[in-house]
Amino acid sequence: MWGTYYFRWWLAQHLIALCHVKWFQASPIMRLYLSAMGAKIGEDAIISEVEAGAIDLVTIGAGASLGTKLKLANVRVVGNEMIVGRIDIGADAYVGTSCVIEDGCSIGQGAELKDLTSVPSGTRIGAHEIWDGSPARKVGMVDEAELPAQATATSGRRALHTFVYTVLLLVIPPLGLLPIFPAFWVFDRMDSWLDIVDRSYYLAAIPLFAWPTSFALVILTVGFIALVRWAVLPRVKEGVYSIHSWFYVRKWAVALTTEVTLETLSSLFATIYMRTWYRLMGAGIGKDSEISTNLSGRYDIVDIGDKCFIADEVVLGDEDIRRGWMTLASVTTGSRVFIGNDGVVPPGANIPTGALIGIKSKPPANELMSEGDTWFGSPPIKLPVRQKFDGGGANWTYEPPWWKKAMRATFEAVHISLPTMLYITFGTWAVQWFGQTILDRNYGAFIFYFIVSSVLISVAMTAVVIGIKWATMGRYQAQVQPMWSFWAMRTEAVAVMYWGLAGRVFLDHLRGTPFLPWTLRLFGAKIGKGVYMDMTDITEFDCVTVGDYCALNSLCALQTHLYEDRVMKVGNVHLGKGVTVGAGSTVLYDTQVGDFAQLGPLTLVMKGESIPANSEWIGAPAEPRTYEKQAAAAA
Repeated sequence: MWGTYYFRWWLAQHLIALCHVKWFQASPIMRLYLSAMGAKIGEDAIISEVEAGAIDLVTIGAGASLGTKLKLANVRVVGNEMIVGRIDIGADAYVGTSCVIEDGCSIGQGAELKDLTSVPSGTRIGAHEIWDGSPARKVGMVDEAELPAQATATSGRRALHTFVYTVLLLVIPPLGLLPIFPAFWVFDRMDSWLDIVDRSYYLAAIPLFAWPTSFALVILTVGFIALVRWAVLPRVKEGVYSIHSWFYVRKWAVALTTEVTLETLSSLFATIYMRTWYRLMGAGIGKDSEISTNLSGRYDIVDIGDKCFIADEVVLGDEDIRRGWMTLASVTTGSRVFIGNDGVVPPGANIPTGALIGIKSKPPANELMSEGDTWFGSPPIKLPVRQKFDGGGANWTYEPPWWKKAMRATFEAVHISLPTMLYITFGTWAVQWFGQTILDRNYGAFIFYFIVSSVLISVAMTAVVIGIKWATMGRYQAQVQPMWSFWAMRTEAVAVMYWGLAGRVFLDHLRGTPFLPWTLRLFGAKIGKGVYMDMTDITEFDCVTVGDYCALNSLCALQTHLYEDRVMKVGNVHLGKGVTVGAGSTVLYDTQVGDFAQLGPLTLVMKGESIPANSEWIGAPAEPRTYEKQAAAAA
């Protein structure tokens, strides 16, 4: 750790992160891009959203299908060592959604990994085997006779589609900037109305101009994406579609437009306005339901019941692609359904009323679920009972009065527009500072001032979020608060600004450096020396304690709250000295992880658990890691 090789790898990874690889997903451009980066990619491989530690040590066979939110963790940190290895995925293999595959793994030809499957280091999966769960275990064999023939297309159609994808990638991102022009017309009108002559007063008044402009930008962006959705993809039906069809291209274009415009609209997530936006896009969102996830063009086939709670980063009915065929199926829920963070709900799922699907969990087959069930883990297990909270009565949870809704709508309108207002304000100040260097053609000075101002703006925006956290929340402590309390509204606002503002402009760029723990300490987190952090997923900062020399690998989370029954329960997470947390893992609140314990990939430490020192755990939910079991499963 921290050597020259590590620094070169870190620099390469952060340069790759600037490329918006997510925009290429499930298109021929993804194959071309990954091949250019050194990966060995076979013909007709379909690769969705993927993050790799060392992309040139990845081989993906012809016709393989890789699902969304896949983490190829072939670079990981354990203790003070950086471990790098190969990953080989065979031809015609299928990898589901939200899987994690570590170094030294091979997946045989035609093999299948189910959603939310973790494949620990050194695992060998044979040809046509089906593996499921965290940790992965063999559960059967693929029936090749039931699989469809590979979707085909002429070379002319393939070339034409590749050209169309390329054009869309060149055109849609600039089109996503279109709402800026009418928004800045509002800025210009306000400037002329106020007619401030003195330059110093003008610069001080820019936030007053920028706030209405930011409101206009959010509203216009919502209108723009709705226009694209209804013009390009007026109707989405259940069915099976070839990836070489024009329907597939149109759906992909709408998904790309959504991803591009989420740069502006990300602050809408987890707010009262989210359901209104999704109804405008054609989704069925029940009364008083809370939703905080991206539907990516599947709006017509999503029907969420009343008073449901769909948490952050849930994958809700993501299309299934195999052998060149995309399957779309409706996802429906009853009322008062809860789906936890990073849950995966497959296409065709019907979640009954009152059911709870836990964090990083998936539901079983529809016929196995009943009203009020609680399902947790991967593969899912049914919990016989779960703790329930009243939260002070229905007025504070499911049945808030109109004045609480009005208060929340007003409060969220302010914090939704705040990030955009700050972008406009700081950007305008920067242009006022060094804009003259362009007019004077002093390009050396321009580059210098541009870099300095960019750094200062990122630091200033992060400082604003830190100030808001301390001014509105003070120091977090373990507690229970209903969803419609002002405390819960304030902490949600801090979380949105932390991820959407500080995270985007500053913290994500500090991942894997000694500077990230320094910054998080300013938020209130207690982090020891020598800590490696390739993650930023922390919310109630003061409730987090990370011991010296811990290693927190990519996409892991220290989750200090849950929102079950519309009651926010906050507790402490304590990691001892030298703890390693694997890629994609989550440690829930009220937990203690002992010194030098190791948590494997996609591991879920349940609330209230205590992990002994010097032990190894893996799985969702976590279980002691035994290498004899792993070897037997591989055999």
